[in-house]
Amino acid sequence: MRVSKTGKLFYEHPLIKRNMISRRQYQKNIIEKCSHKNSLVVLPTGLGKTVIGIMLLANVLEKYPHGKVLILAPTRPLVSQHTQSCKKMLNLNKEKIISFTGKISPEKRILLFKDSQVIISTPQVIKNDLERGRYNLATVCLVIFDEAHRTRGNYAYNFISEEYITSCSDPLVLGLTASPGKNYEIIQDLVDNLHIENVIFKTYGDKDVSKYVYDIDVFLEFVDLPIKVLELSAIWYNLFEKFLTYFVARELLPPNKSYYSKLDFLGLSRDLTFSIRYENGYEDDLSEAEYLDSLYFKDPKIIDIVKEKDLNIESIFSYCSSCISLLHGKELLETQNYSLFKTFVEKLEQKAACEILSAKRIINSEHFKFIKAFLNMNSPEKLHHPKISTLISLINEEINCYNNHKLLIFTQYREMAEFLKQNIKNYYQDQLSVEKFIGQSSKMDDLGFSQDKQIEILHQFREDKINILIATSVAEEGLDIPNVDAIIFYEPVPSEIRLIQRRGRTGRYASGRCYVLITRGTVDVPYYKVAKKKEMAMRCVLLENKELNLYKSLNRTKIDFMHLEEKEISQQMDYNISNRKIREKTCLIDRSIDEILMELDNFTKSEEYKAFKQYGITFYSDLVDFDTQRLRKSLSKLKGVNQNTSSIKKKRYLNRNLKTLVNLAKIYNVSGKIELSYLKELAQEEDIMDEKFYTHFNRACYLGYLKRNAGEVEFLSDYE
Repeated sequence: MRVSKTGKLFYEHPLIKRNMISRRQYQKNIIEKCSHKNSLVVLPTGLGKTVIGIMLLANVLEKYPHGKVLILAPTRPLVSQHTQSCKKMLNLNKEKIISFTGKISPEKRILLFKDSQVIISTPQVIKNDLERGRYNLATVCLVIFDEAHRTRGNYAYNFISEEYITSCSDPLVLGLTASPGKNYEIIQDLVDNLHIENVIFKTYGDKDVSKYVYDIDVFLEFVDLPIKVLELSAIWYNLFEKFLTYFVARELLPPNKSYYSKLDFLGLSRDLTFSIRYENGYEDDLSEAEYLDSLYFKDPKIIDIVKEKDLNIESIFSYCSSCISLLHGKELLETQNYSLFKTFVEKLEQKAACEILSAKRIINSEHFKFIKAFLNMNSPEKLHHPKISTLISLINEEINCYNNHKLLIFTQYREMAEFLKQNIKNYYQDQLSVEKFIGQSSKMDDLGFSQDKQIEILHQFREDKINILIATSVAEEGLDIPNVDAIIFYEPVPSEIRLIQRRGRTGRYASGRCYVLITRGTVDVPYYKVAKKKEMAMRCVLLENKELNLYKSLNRTKIDFMHLEEKEISQQMDYNISNRKIREKTCLIDRSIDEILMELDNFTKSEEYKAFKQYGITFYSDLVDFDTQRLRKSLSKLKGVNQNTSSIKKKRYLNRNLKTLVNLAKIYNVSGKIELSYLKELAQEEDIMDEKFYTHFNRACYLGYLKRNAGEVEFLSDYE
């Protein structure tokens, strides 16, 4: 710790630049708890997760001067941001701090990884390199998973975490997030995937935190829809109710439900798809309990109703699609703006022209014809949503009452972001600079922003060259947008993660204001309530985290860098001589084989396998010996790899039943021969009979252990 001339306290560390990081006791306490255990740190946005990561990084590199630190972030703007922070704060040669992207060639990444100490990257790049054996994580003494709540499903964080724990002798994981999940199951899954031994949760109200944070005042701004929009919405919803009778009459949905959402129809169609796949064996890795737990409608199951009533499955899917479209259109009309609704209607007509039945069903209705006539008589410019005027009023209040010329507005849809941008620019003319901030993905009529453009926009906003930034969800995670005193939600979001992330964009350096625009009598109301309820549930799990099943301390041994360096040099020499692409494909093949054998091994140890065996079911793997060499050759051929394996004799993995037959022929032979009928009798006592006997007997003959000659069997050689 060091005291500056102004009396401000700073951290003092040989790897941290002087007067760079202000001292906060709660951060120091967190770092101490994370130094020897894999930790998940849950902090509200603005409490310095990046600083905690950099301080822990410095401590680890002081312990292991020859080690490496890997920082993972889900987007390129975040990678760029972390790279700048590390170069700004760390007392390291800047050439030792590098960032990886897919634009850097594999050859260059191999060299950069070898020569660097701090590597910042998106996870997919690292996963691709690890899968192909370009480098390993044995010398990495810390991996930081930023926005750790993404560690679920098939996301690359899962693969890297597992690879790190198995390849490093002294692994240390730091997961950073403001919102790990809405319930116990999701948070436990995150803990399992990152091998977490320690969970640290802080709130703005904690004693050691409160003096460093500023209040965020949340204002709910309610608006009412005009009569014309209410009438239009009622006609649109009446069409939905007409289609709803299809599901109610067939008992697929309850008749007296107070509120039907898109999730009901998405859940119904997903249940049906999932059940068909499960019953046809495409989801054979799931137990019945896991299958039932995955269903949206459990009692009764949708598939049971369909079978009992002999319903047409294609019609169910089509009507689900129609109802989802109608509910989505209603949401656009009531919570966004009339112009977005009109665009949606035009897209429905395009789908109908392409003979999509779910869309044709809507546009052929009398309701739609009336709505279309209404749209033709009323231009979108005359029917602005009341949220627009409220938004302008809030901006005026921020400028005039708080002298604030920097605001961040969140909206769900890109088209709305562009619409708000144009309306705000037209209202303020040249008084304010307004820009939108959207994601990368592009459609034919909707071009996204490249990551370079995203980074440039954030830089301009940070430098006060942009006053109002209108952002979609891409700005919710982790981005450093300082000095935003006010944010405006154009609509609530039904997600605790997105609520926390959005709200955390303000109140970092001064008291902040958060405005949420809510249209009465629309989905805005339940969406806000759902997000708050999920946030409270998350807090309860984290405050009582003793219920979480954390990893016990992992067996760690000091990293032997000298041994690893010698091994790396040896491998690198061989690597340079051989063709890199062939080596990488071979590495992928080895991983594929390992995964296949592991899946088989896990299945043979499962309760499901034992249950099948009790019913006398014989599996292919019981009958056929899995020769890994043959499997390797087959995969090599598929991937276009020529492997010269003639000089290396691989160990052959033999089935237990085959070994039994060879042993019987060896023990009971007379002068090297045994009667075939006698061998069959002996095998029958070992429960090897009929087709099972001939399968393994023929395999033994093919491999050269036995030889059949008329009614006799000759013993040729013992198995290895």
